[in-house]
Amino acid sequence: MGVSVVPTKPGKDDPFSYVPEAQNLASQGVTGYGESLQPAILKDVGNALGGLNSIGGLRSGGVTTALSDISSKYGAMIGAYSKMAAGEATAAGLEARRQKFQEDQARRARSAGLLKAIGSVLGAGIGFAVGGPAGAGVGAGLGAKAGGGVGGGGGGYSDPAPGDEGY
Repeated sequence: MGVSVVPTKPGKDDPFSYVPEAQNLASQGVTGYGESLQPAILKDVGNALGGLNSIGGLRSGGVTTALSDISSKYGAMIGAYSKMAAGEATAAGLEARRQKFQEDQARRARSAGLLKAIGSVLGAGIGFAVGGPAGAGVGAGLGAKAGGGVGGGGGGYSDPAPGDEGY
């Protein structure tokens, strides 16, 4: 039990990292579905045995055939449910991983934006101290670039820092 359809390697970047947990939950659902069918299975077995007994067919091999038919019927029902649950579990696991990735990406973007703003303020202050008002604009642009790079903001589109319009 608990065997994953897709072999996974542990790691934060593995797109299938949430699939085994979703499959375990789906497996529990399939077990519950099978257990919910128990009264109907027992009723069908009882009806089959009663019918065979009424015609004197309990020793004729009819029991084996009747039980085989009942097993096939309910096996097919549980198999179809299991197939559906496995597909949905894989999709749910992938969706959970996608959501986690988006949350992580948004957190990194907020962090990079904050560091860029801090870098702009510090750069403007240092630039103003060194070069006056003209140095403040240059310092703000350099500080924003330094702050954005430290926060992992590189590699994607971002609005240019003040003074970087030509970059």
